[in-house]
Amino acid sequence: MDWLPSLARVEPWHWWVLGALLLLLELLAPGVLFVWLALAAFTLGLVVFVLPLPVALQLLLFAALSVAAFLIGRRYVSRLPGGSEAGDALNVGSARFLGRTVTVTAPIVNGVGRVRVGDSEWRATGPDLPTGSRVLVVGAEGTTLEVEAADRRG
Repeated sequence: MDWLPSLARVEPWHWWVLGALLLLLELLAPGVLFVWLALAAFTLGLVVFVLPLPVALQLLLFAALSVAAFLIGRRYVSRLPGGSEAGDALNVGSARFLGRTVTVTAPIVNGVGRVRVGDSEWRATGPDLPTGSRVLVVGAEGTTLEVEAADRRG
């Protein structure tokens, strides 16, 4: 129980060390949570440097600063280009091409061929069509696009 007297006073550097450890933890953990907790710890270290506070108040202030930093950080990240929208589209793979009109690059024979999407070619299934035909992507399964002739849709 000799360590109890050391908790009677928490110095600013304690909060800065905690902030640095949280930043290191952020490197190891997925997501963006610990960076906001680290920001709260650094901020509290500055507050305690200027205005010494009792430990209980420091802990309450750390909790409040952590929640505030998390909420502000979440709002900031969601406004970044590719923020939440990019996260929503993550791992949707070929489904992102639904509704696009693309060109057949290898004839679709017996229901299987290839189409050009942007600068890449994808396996395609659909009605038999010659090279150069314009098709509409109507479905996606893994790396295979389901297509139909573009002129069939009105």
